[in-house]
Amino acid sequence: MESIKRLFQAKIEAKLNKGKVLVLYGPRQVGKTTLAKEILKKYDSGKGYFNCEENIVSEILLSMDSGRMFSYFSGNEIIVLDEAQSVSNIGKAIKILMDAYPELNIIATGSSSFELANKVNEPLTGRKFEFFLPPISFEEIKHNFGNAAAIENIENSLIYGSYPEIAITKNNEEKLEKLRLLATSYLYRDVLSYNRIKNPDLLMKILKALALQVGGEVSPNEIATSIQIDRKTVLSYFSLLEQAFVIFKLPPFVKNRRDEIKKMNKYYFYDNGILNALTNNFLSLENRKDTGALWENYLVSERRKFNEYHGFKPNSYFWRTHSGNEIDLVEEANGEFIPFEFKYNSEKLAKGANSFVESYKSKEIKVINKNNIFEWLA
Repeated sequence: MESIKRLFQAKIEAKLNKGKVLVLYGPRQVGKTTLAKEILKKYDSGKGYFNCEENIVSEILLSMDSGRMFSYFSGNEIIVLDEAQSVSNIGKAIKILMDAYPELNIIATGSSSFELANKVNEPLTGRKFEFFLPPISFEEIKHNFGNAAAIENIENSLIYGSYPEIAITKNNEEKLEKLRLLATSYLYRDVLSYNRIKNPDLLMKILKALALQVGGEVSPNEIATSIQIDRKTVLSYFSLLEQAFVIFKLPPFVKNRRDEIKKMNKYYFYDNGILNALTNNFLSLENRKDTGALWENYLVSERRKFNEYHGFKPNSYFWRTHSGNEIDLVEEANGEFIPFEFKYNSEKLAKGANSFVESYKSKEIKVINKNNIFEWLA
């Protein structure tokens, strides 16, 4: 699979020359730098790239001197400040630069929202557009390579995930080597550098516990007990992993039925390859017992990407009762409840699922399997 053009490129380009900073978030190795350089290449001959982890770049920005900053960054229609979260007071520096030179287009990238968002939110209130770049989506495979390639790639994505470098690697052994490197160190770099995280081994234990519970409600108390730490610490790690774009939370749908599960969330991984690396299971689907959980993680994360790309922002939940009735995903938008069930090879609804439709007068439950995925994600 060759290089993949990202769907967000056109959306980002449409926001240029609007007098606002474009902030591009996403996990490490997800392709933010590549995307930013593609935009530069198209509009600015590729000269405006600056890595904020380099001392000279951070020194210029930390000077808070608009003249010095512009002298260094001048000659560019667009500048990219890559890994902007590595510069303290980056929001203030960008504001000074914008105030002095409003015609300059600035794209700032960051791999941890707890670092970059905290630094740009107040100084750039009302002066930024934000984008979230996830791993490669099913829809992007379809747009780049066609319908047949998108379908053929599903099992590959379920097992090895969709990080760009891994997705374009053809040899499975090379995929595994790159994926294990990403999943054991690099992806968590921002979390591990955060001053509240002292124990890398503990982080990996929590991640593995989450990986083994994908598709089920997660009890922070049970995880805390199993690895002998307190619940507050577990929740702190959960929060940091969400802000580093490794996992995301799906809360329970709770309205007016007394038997609904109300307290525990589900957690999913943005990428199936990371999930499998944590459990060290790369067997083919026919040899696995967790295909249902893999399919659920894949579809919940893919739907999140799809909604992000298309500007659809529903409230998203799972639904389950104490008697075992369940719906994998419920989207709430414009006063409507839209339920979905995920079955890799089947069209059969889970037990008691239709009681949700009866209770909430929702739309009919749609079962998403590998045969009708185009109806939902493309």
